[in-house]
Amino acid sequence: MKSAAAVVFVGIIVVAFLMVFGSPAMAKVMGPCADCHTMHYSQNGVSTGYPSGGPFRALTIGDCVGCHSGAEARRGDNNEIPVVLRTVAPSGTGPGKSLAGGDFYWVDHSNPTKGHDVINLPNITGKDANMSNLNPPGWDPAATSGLAFGQVAGGEANWSSQLTCAGKYGCHGRHDVDDDYAAIRGAHHADDSCLKPGSVDEGKQGADVGTSYRFLAGIHGIEDDDWEWTATDGTSDHNEYKGVNVNSSYSNKTTISYLCAECHGQFHSDIGGTSSPWLRHPTDIYLPSDTSKEYYKYNGGTGSDNPYSVVAPVGRDTLPANGNPDATITPGSDGSVVLCISCHRAHGSEYDDLLRWDYSTMTAGQATTPNEGCFICHTTK
Repeated sequence: MKSAAAVVFVGIIVVAFLMVFGSPAMAKVMGPCADCHTMHYSQNGVSTGYPSGGPFRALTIGDCVGCHSGAEARRGDNNEIPVVLRTVAPSGTGPGKSLAGGDFYWVDHSNPTKGHDVINLPNITGKDANMSNLNPPGWDPAATSGLAFGQVAGGEANWSSQLTCAGKYGCHGRHDVDDDYAAIRGAHHADDSCLKPGSVDEGKQGADVGTSYRFLAGIHGIEDDDWEWTATDGTSDHNEYKGVNVNSSYSNKTTISYLCAECHGQFHSDIGGTSSPWLRHPTDIYLPSDTSKEYYKYNGGTGSDNPYSVVAPVGRDTLPANGNPDATITPGSDGSVVLCISCHRAHGSEYDDLLRWDYSTMTAGQATTPNEGCFICHTTK
């Protein structure tokens, strides 16, 4: 028989192992603690090898930008840190070129129309000169009124701070705290299995920052394990976005388009409305199922089980019951919701207005590439 001391010793070792390395069911972040944290932020009296500006709170080796910057869009093969600000010019955006949200590279290199001008970025020193104030275009202070995670900008009529990564003036984390670190506190170590392919549980999503899609407080979805680095049309290898048909008056606060509306309001007129002709391009509305409509042949399909497009993605009212992203969509169904990010990338792109393609080259009747850009939906143009 094992002695009581031996049992206690083994128990201590197991607990220590779990504290250091975690487990898939317990923590999002896995791997060596030193990948993200340092005790002193120095070695032999100097901080050589660490990002400038430290030491940083939570004993991290960098801030949001410092940790999520790099020459490559991904680091390593396992448990890599997603890179959203390249230090070397990317060849573009999309699978094999960037992660799903695109890249901040262009906006950080003096192209203000090509990304969100987050003040945390190293070369952003103030607001876009084309803007009269710090308010996002379409800003509606009422958009996040009553939101469980706080009101963006505290509901100010005019923002007193520029856009940040997280917090009161940011996209990620809670909005009821100013600080980026406090806004996402604990999220990196949260059990986020409810967001992962094969184990999706929408009933548990959005309860806190750690169980929200990409730390976007309250937002639902399915997170692709490599952030769409290898995403492919017509397969299940992609993110899955929450959408809803007709989201008037911000009634549904779990969709990815609502995340955009938190800052940009109902920028595209009746967000999910039914009026036509449209003043602005609609969002939060099903692609029409009418066989006489161009949208029926989305991405080269025949109107049923059309191949899902990773260039012009759509959302779903209800996330797939099997917990895996769907390879196809059917126009007119709850899996064909037009989103803000059907056309835009969240962080930035090589194109104006953070678009997913070059809008200036979209020429009706002269598309040279099948299913290109706007013509993925507008198939008869």
